[in-house]
Amino acid sequence: MLTRTFGYLVTWYNLLPPFATIYYILYIMLGVIHGTITYRLPEYCDTPSNVTCYKGDRAILQCCVKYLGTKQVVIWKKVNENFALTYGEMVFVSDPDISIDHLPHREEWNLIISNVQTRHAGLYECQISTKEDLRKYVQLNVLDEPAPRRDAISIDGPQFVDKGKKLVLTCNATGQMFPPEDIDWFKDGQKIKQNQNRGISIAKFRIAKTKMLHSQMEIDKADMDDKGVYICRSSDLAITSTNVIVLNAETNHMKRGGGNLNANPNHSDTSASTSAACNLAFLLQNGNTCTNLLTMLCCMFVALHICNRT
Repeated sequence: MLTRTFGYLVTWYNLLPPFATIYYILYIMLGVIHGTITYRLPEYCDTPSNVTCYKGDRAILQCCVKYLGTKQVVIWKKVNENFALTYGEMVFVSDPDISIDHLPHREEWNLIISNVQTRHAGLYECQISTKEDLRKYVQLNVLDEPAPRRDAISIDGPQFVDKGKKLVLTCNATGQMFPPEDIDWFKDGQKIKQNQNRGISIAKFRIAKTKMLHSQMEIDKADMDDKGVYICRSSDLAITSTNVIVLNAETNHMKRGGGNLNANPNHSDTSASTSAACNLAFLLQNGNTCTNLLTMLCCMFVALHICNRT
């Protein structure tokens, strides 16, 4: 409390004129004396108090604390045991499956049991190191059977990509109770790793609401060597694949047909004039005089129309 109060004083001293600083110092002192400025107790957020997992699954016991002081620590322990499992971000047991999940400046202090077993079942408490008795209890139930096989995994992306273009593949893996811990990428059986020199990047993020782990693999400029079978595998050993073909698309599109026609825009008009002249000669040789005259007039009209267009 004193540390926080002095921090406020220093901040106001730097921002306000001397007389204002003196005023706020007196205000805080009087508030402490008369009890108008009170200490705020930490509060627990609303998180599940009963968790059920299959044997071998990943259990997450959630504990969210608001208004946690700088000198206050979150402690996890099992109710029927006399020692703490975690103290802040430190783990005090030799069990490699137990860890604490906490990010700086966040309110979550979740206890993680990666490979949960029946011996882990029981009542746990999330305790705050204050003179007040602040505890939150979470019951962990472990079903003595392996989790059902989960093959909820999919891969999405193009099957064809031009050489030099970006190749983007996405993989979505869903767990039964929680998102999978990780996703690995392979090409032709070899694991893919991020490589800035080659422009290979892999991004991952979890979507807790849908119990999904999303991963995106990008190759900035695809090369002919990037063709092959790409495999996406989750930590639950669910696996899927797709085949990608790289096209060498450096050929000039003008050579793929139709290029010479565009070089001479009067080509179609010239052909039409030639066709009209040939038809006229044929009719003059094989028709009677009236027909020839009518045909000649029609052909002249067509020829004049073509000349006006050109």
